[in-house]
Amino acid sequence: MALMGQGLVLMIAGMGIVYVFLYILIIVSEHASMFVSKFDSLIPDAPKNERKVVTSAQSAPSPVAAKTEGVSVTAPVPGMVLRITAQSGQTVSKDDEILVMDVMKMETPVQAPCSGTIEMIVSQTDKVATGDILAVIR
Repeated sequence: MALMGQGLVLMIAGMGIVYVFLYILIIVSEHASMFVSKFDSLIPDAPKNERKVVTSAQSAPSPVAAKTEGVSVTAPVPGMVLRITAQSGQTVSKDDEILVMDVMKMETPVQAPCSGTIEMIVSQTDKVATGDILAVIR
């Protein structure tokens, strides 16, 4: 009978150790996102082409507003500008590749939606969010 009691005590102690281990594992996994910096590129930085709110009604148009005259080429997904294949001032045709984005370790080409003269807004290695203006075609 004493041997049976010792076995029962060991079994309960073993189960307690397992439960403590599982509890610690759950806590660590819930807070693991604070320690993971490998996926920093998935969280985009603030958009580069934000317009500032003008409080005065008689102020001149902002330079950002002047840059967006024409057809804006926006980022289809968040990522990083890997390389630029069209330079500012260059004439592009519809569906020409203007730049390549690095999206989750895959190269994603961005094409011109129309023909015209291009003005690049971003530069190589810039991080962009979905909808950020990459270039303007006039």
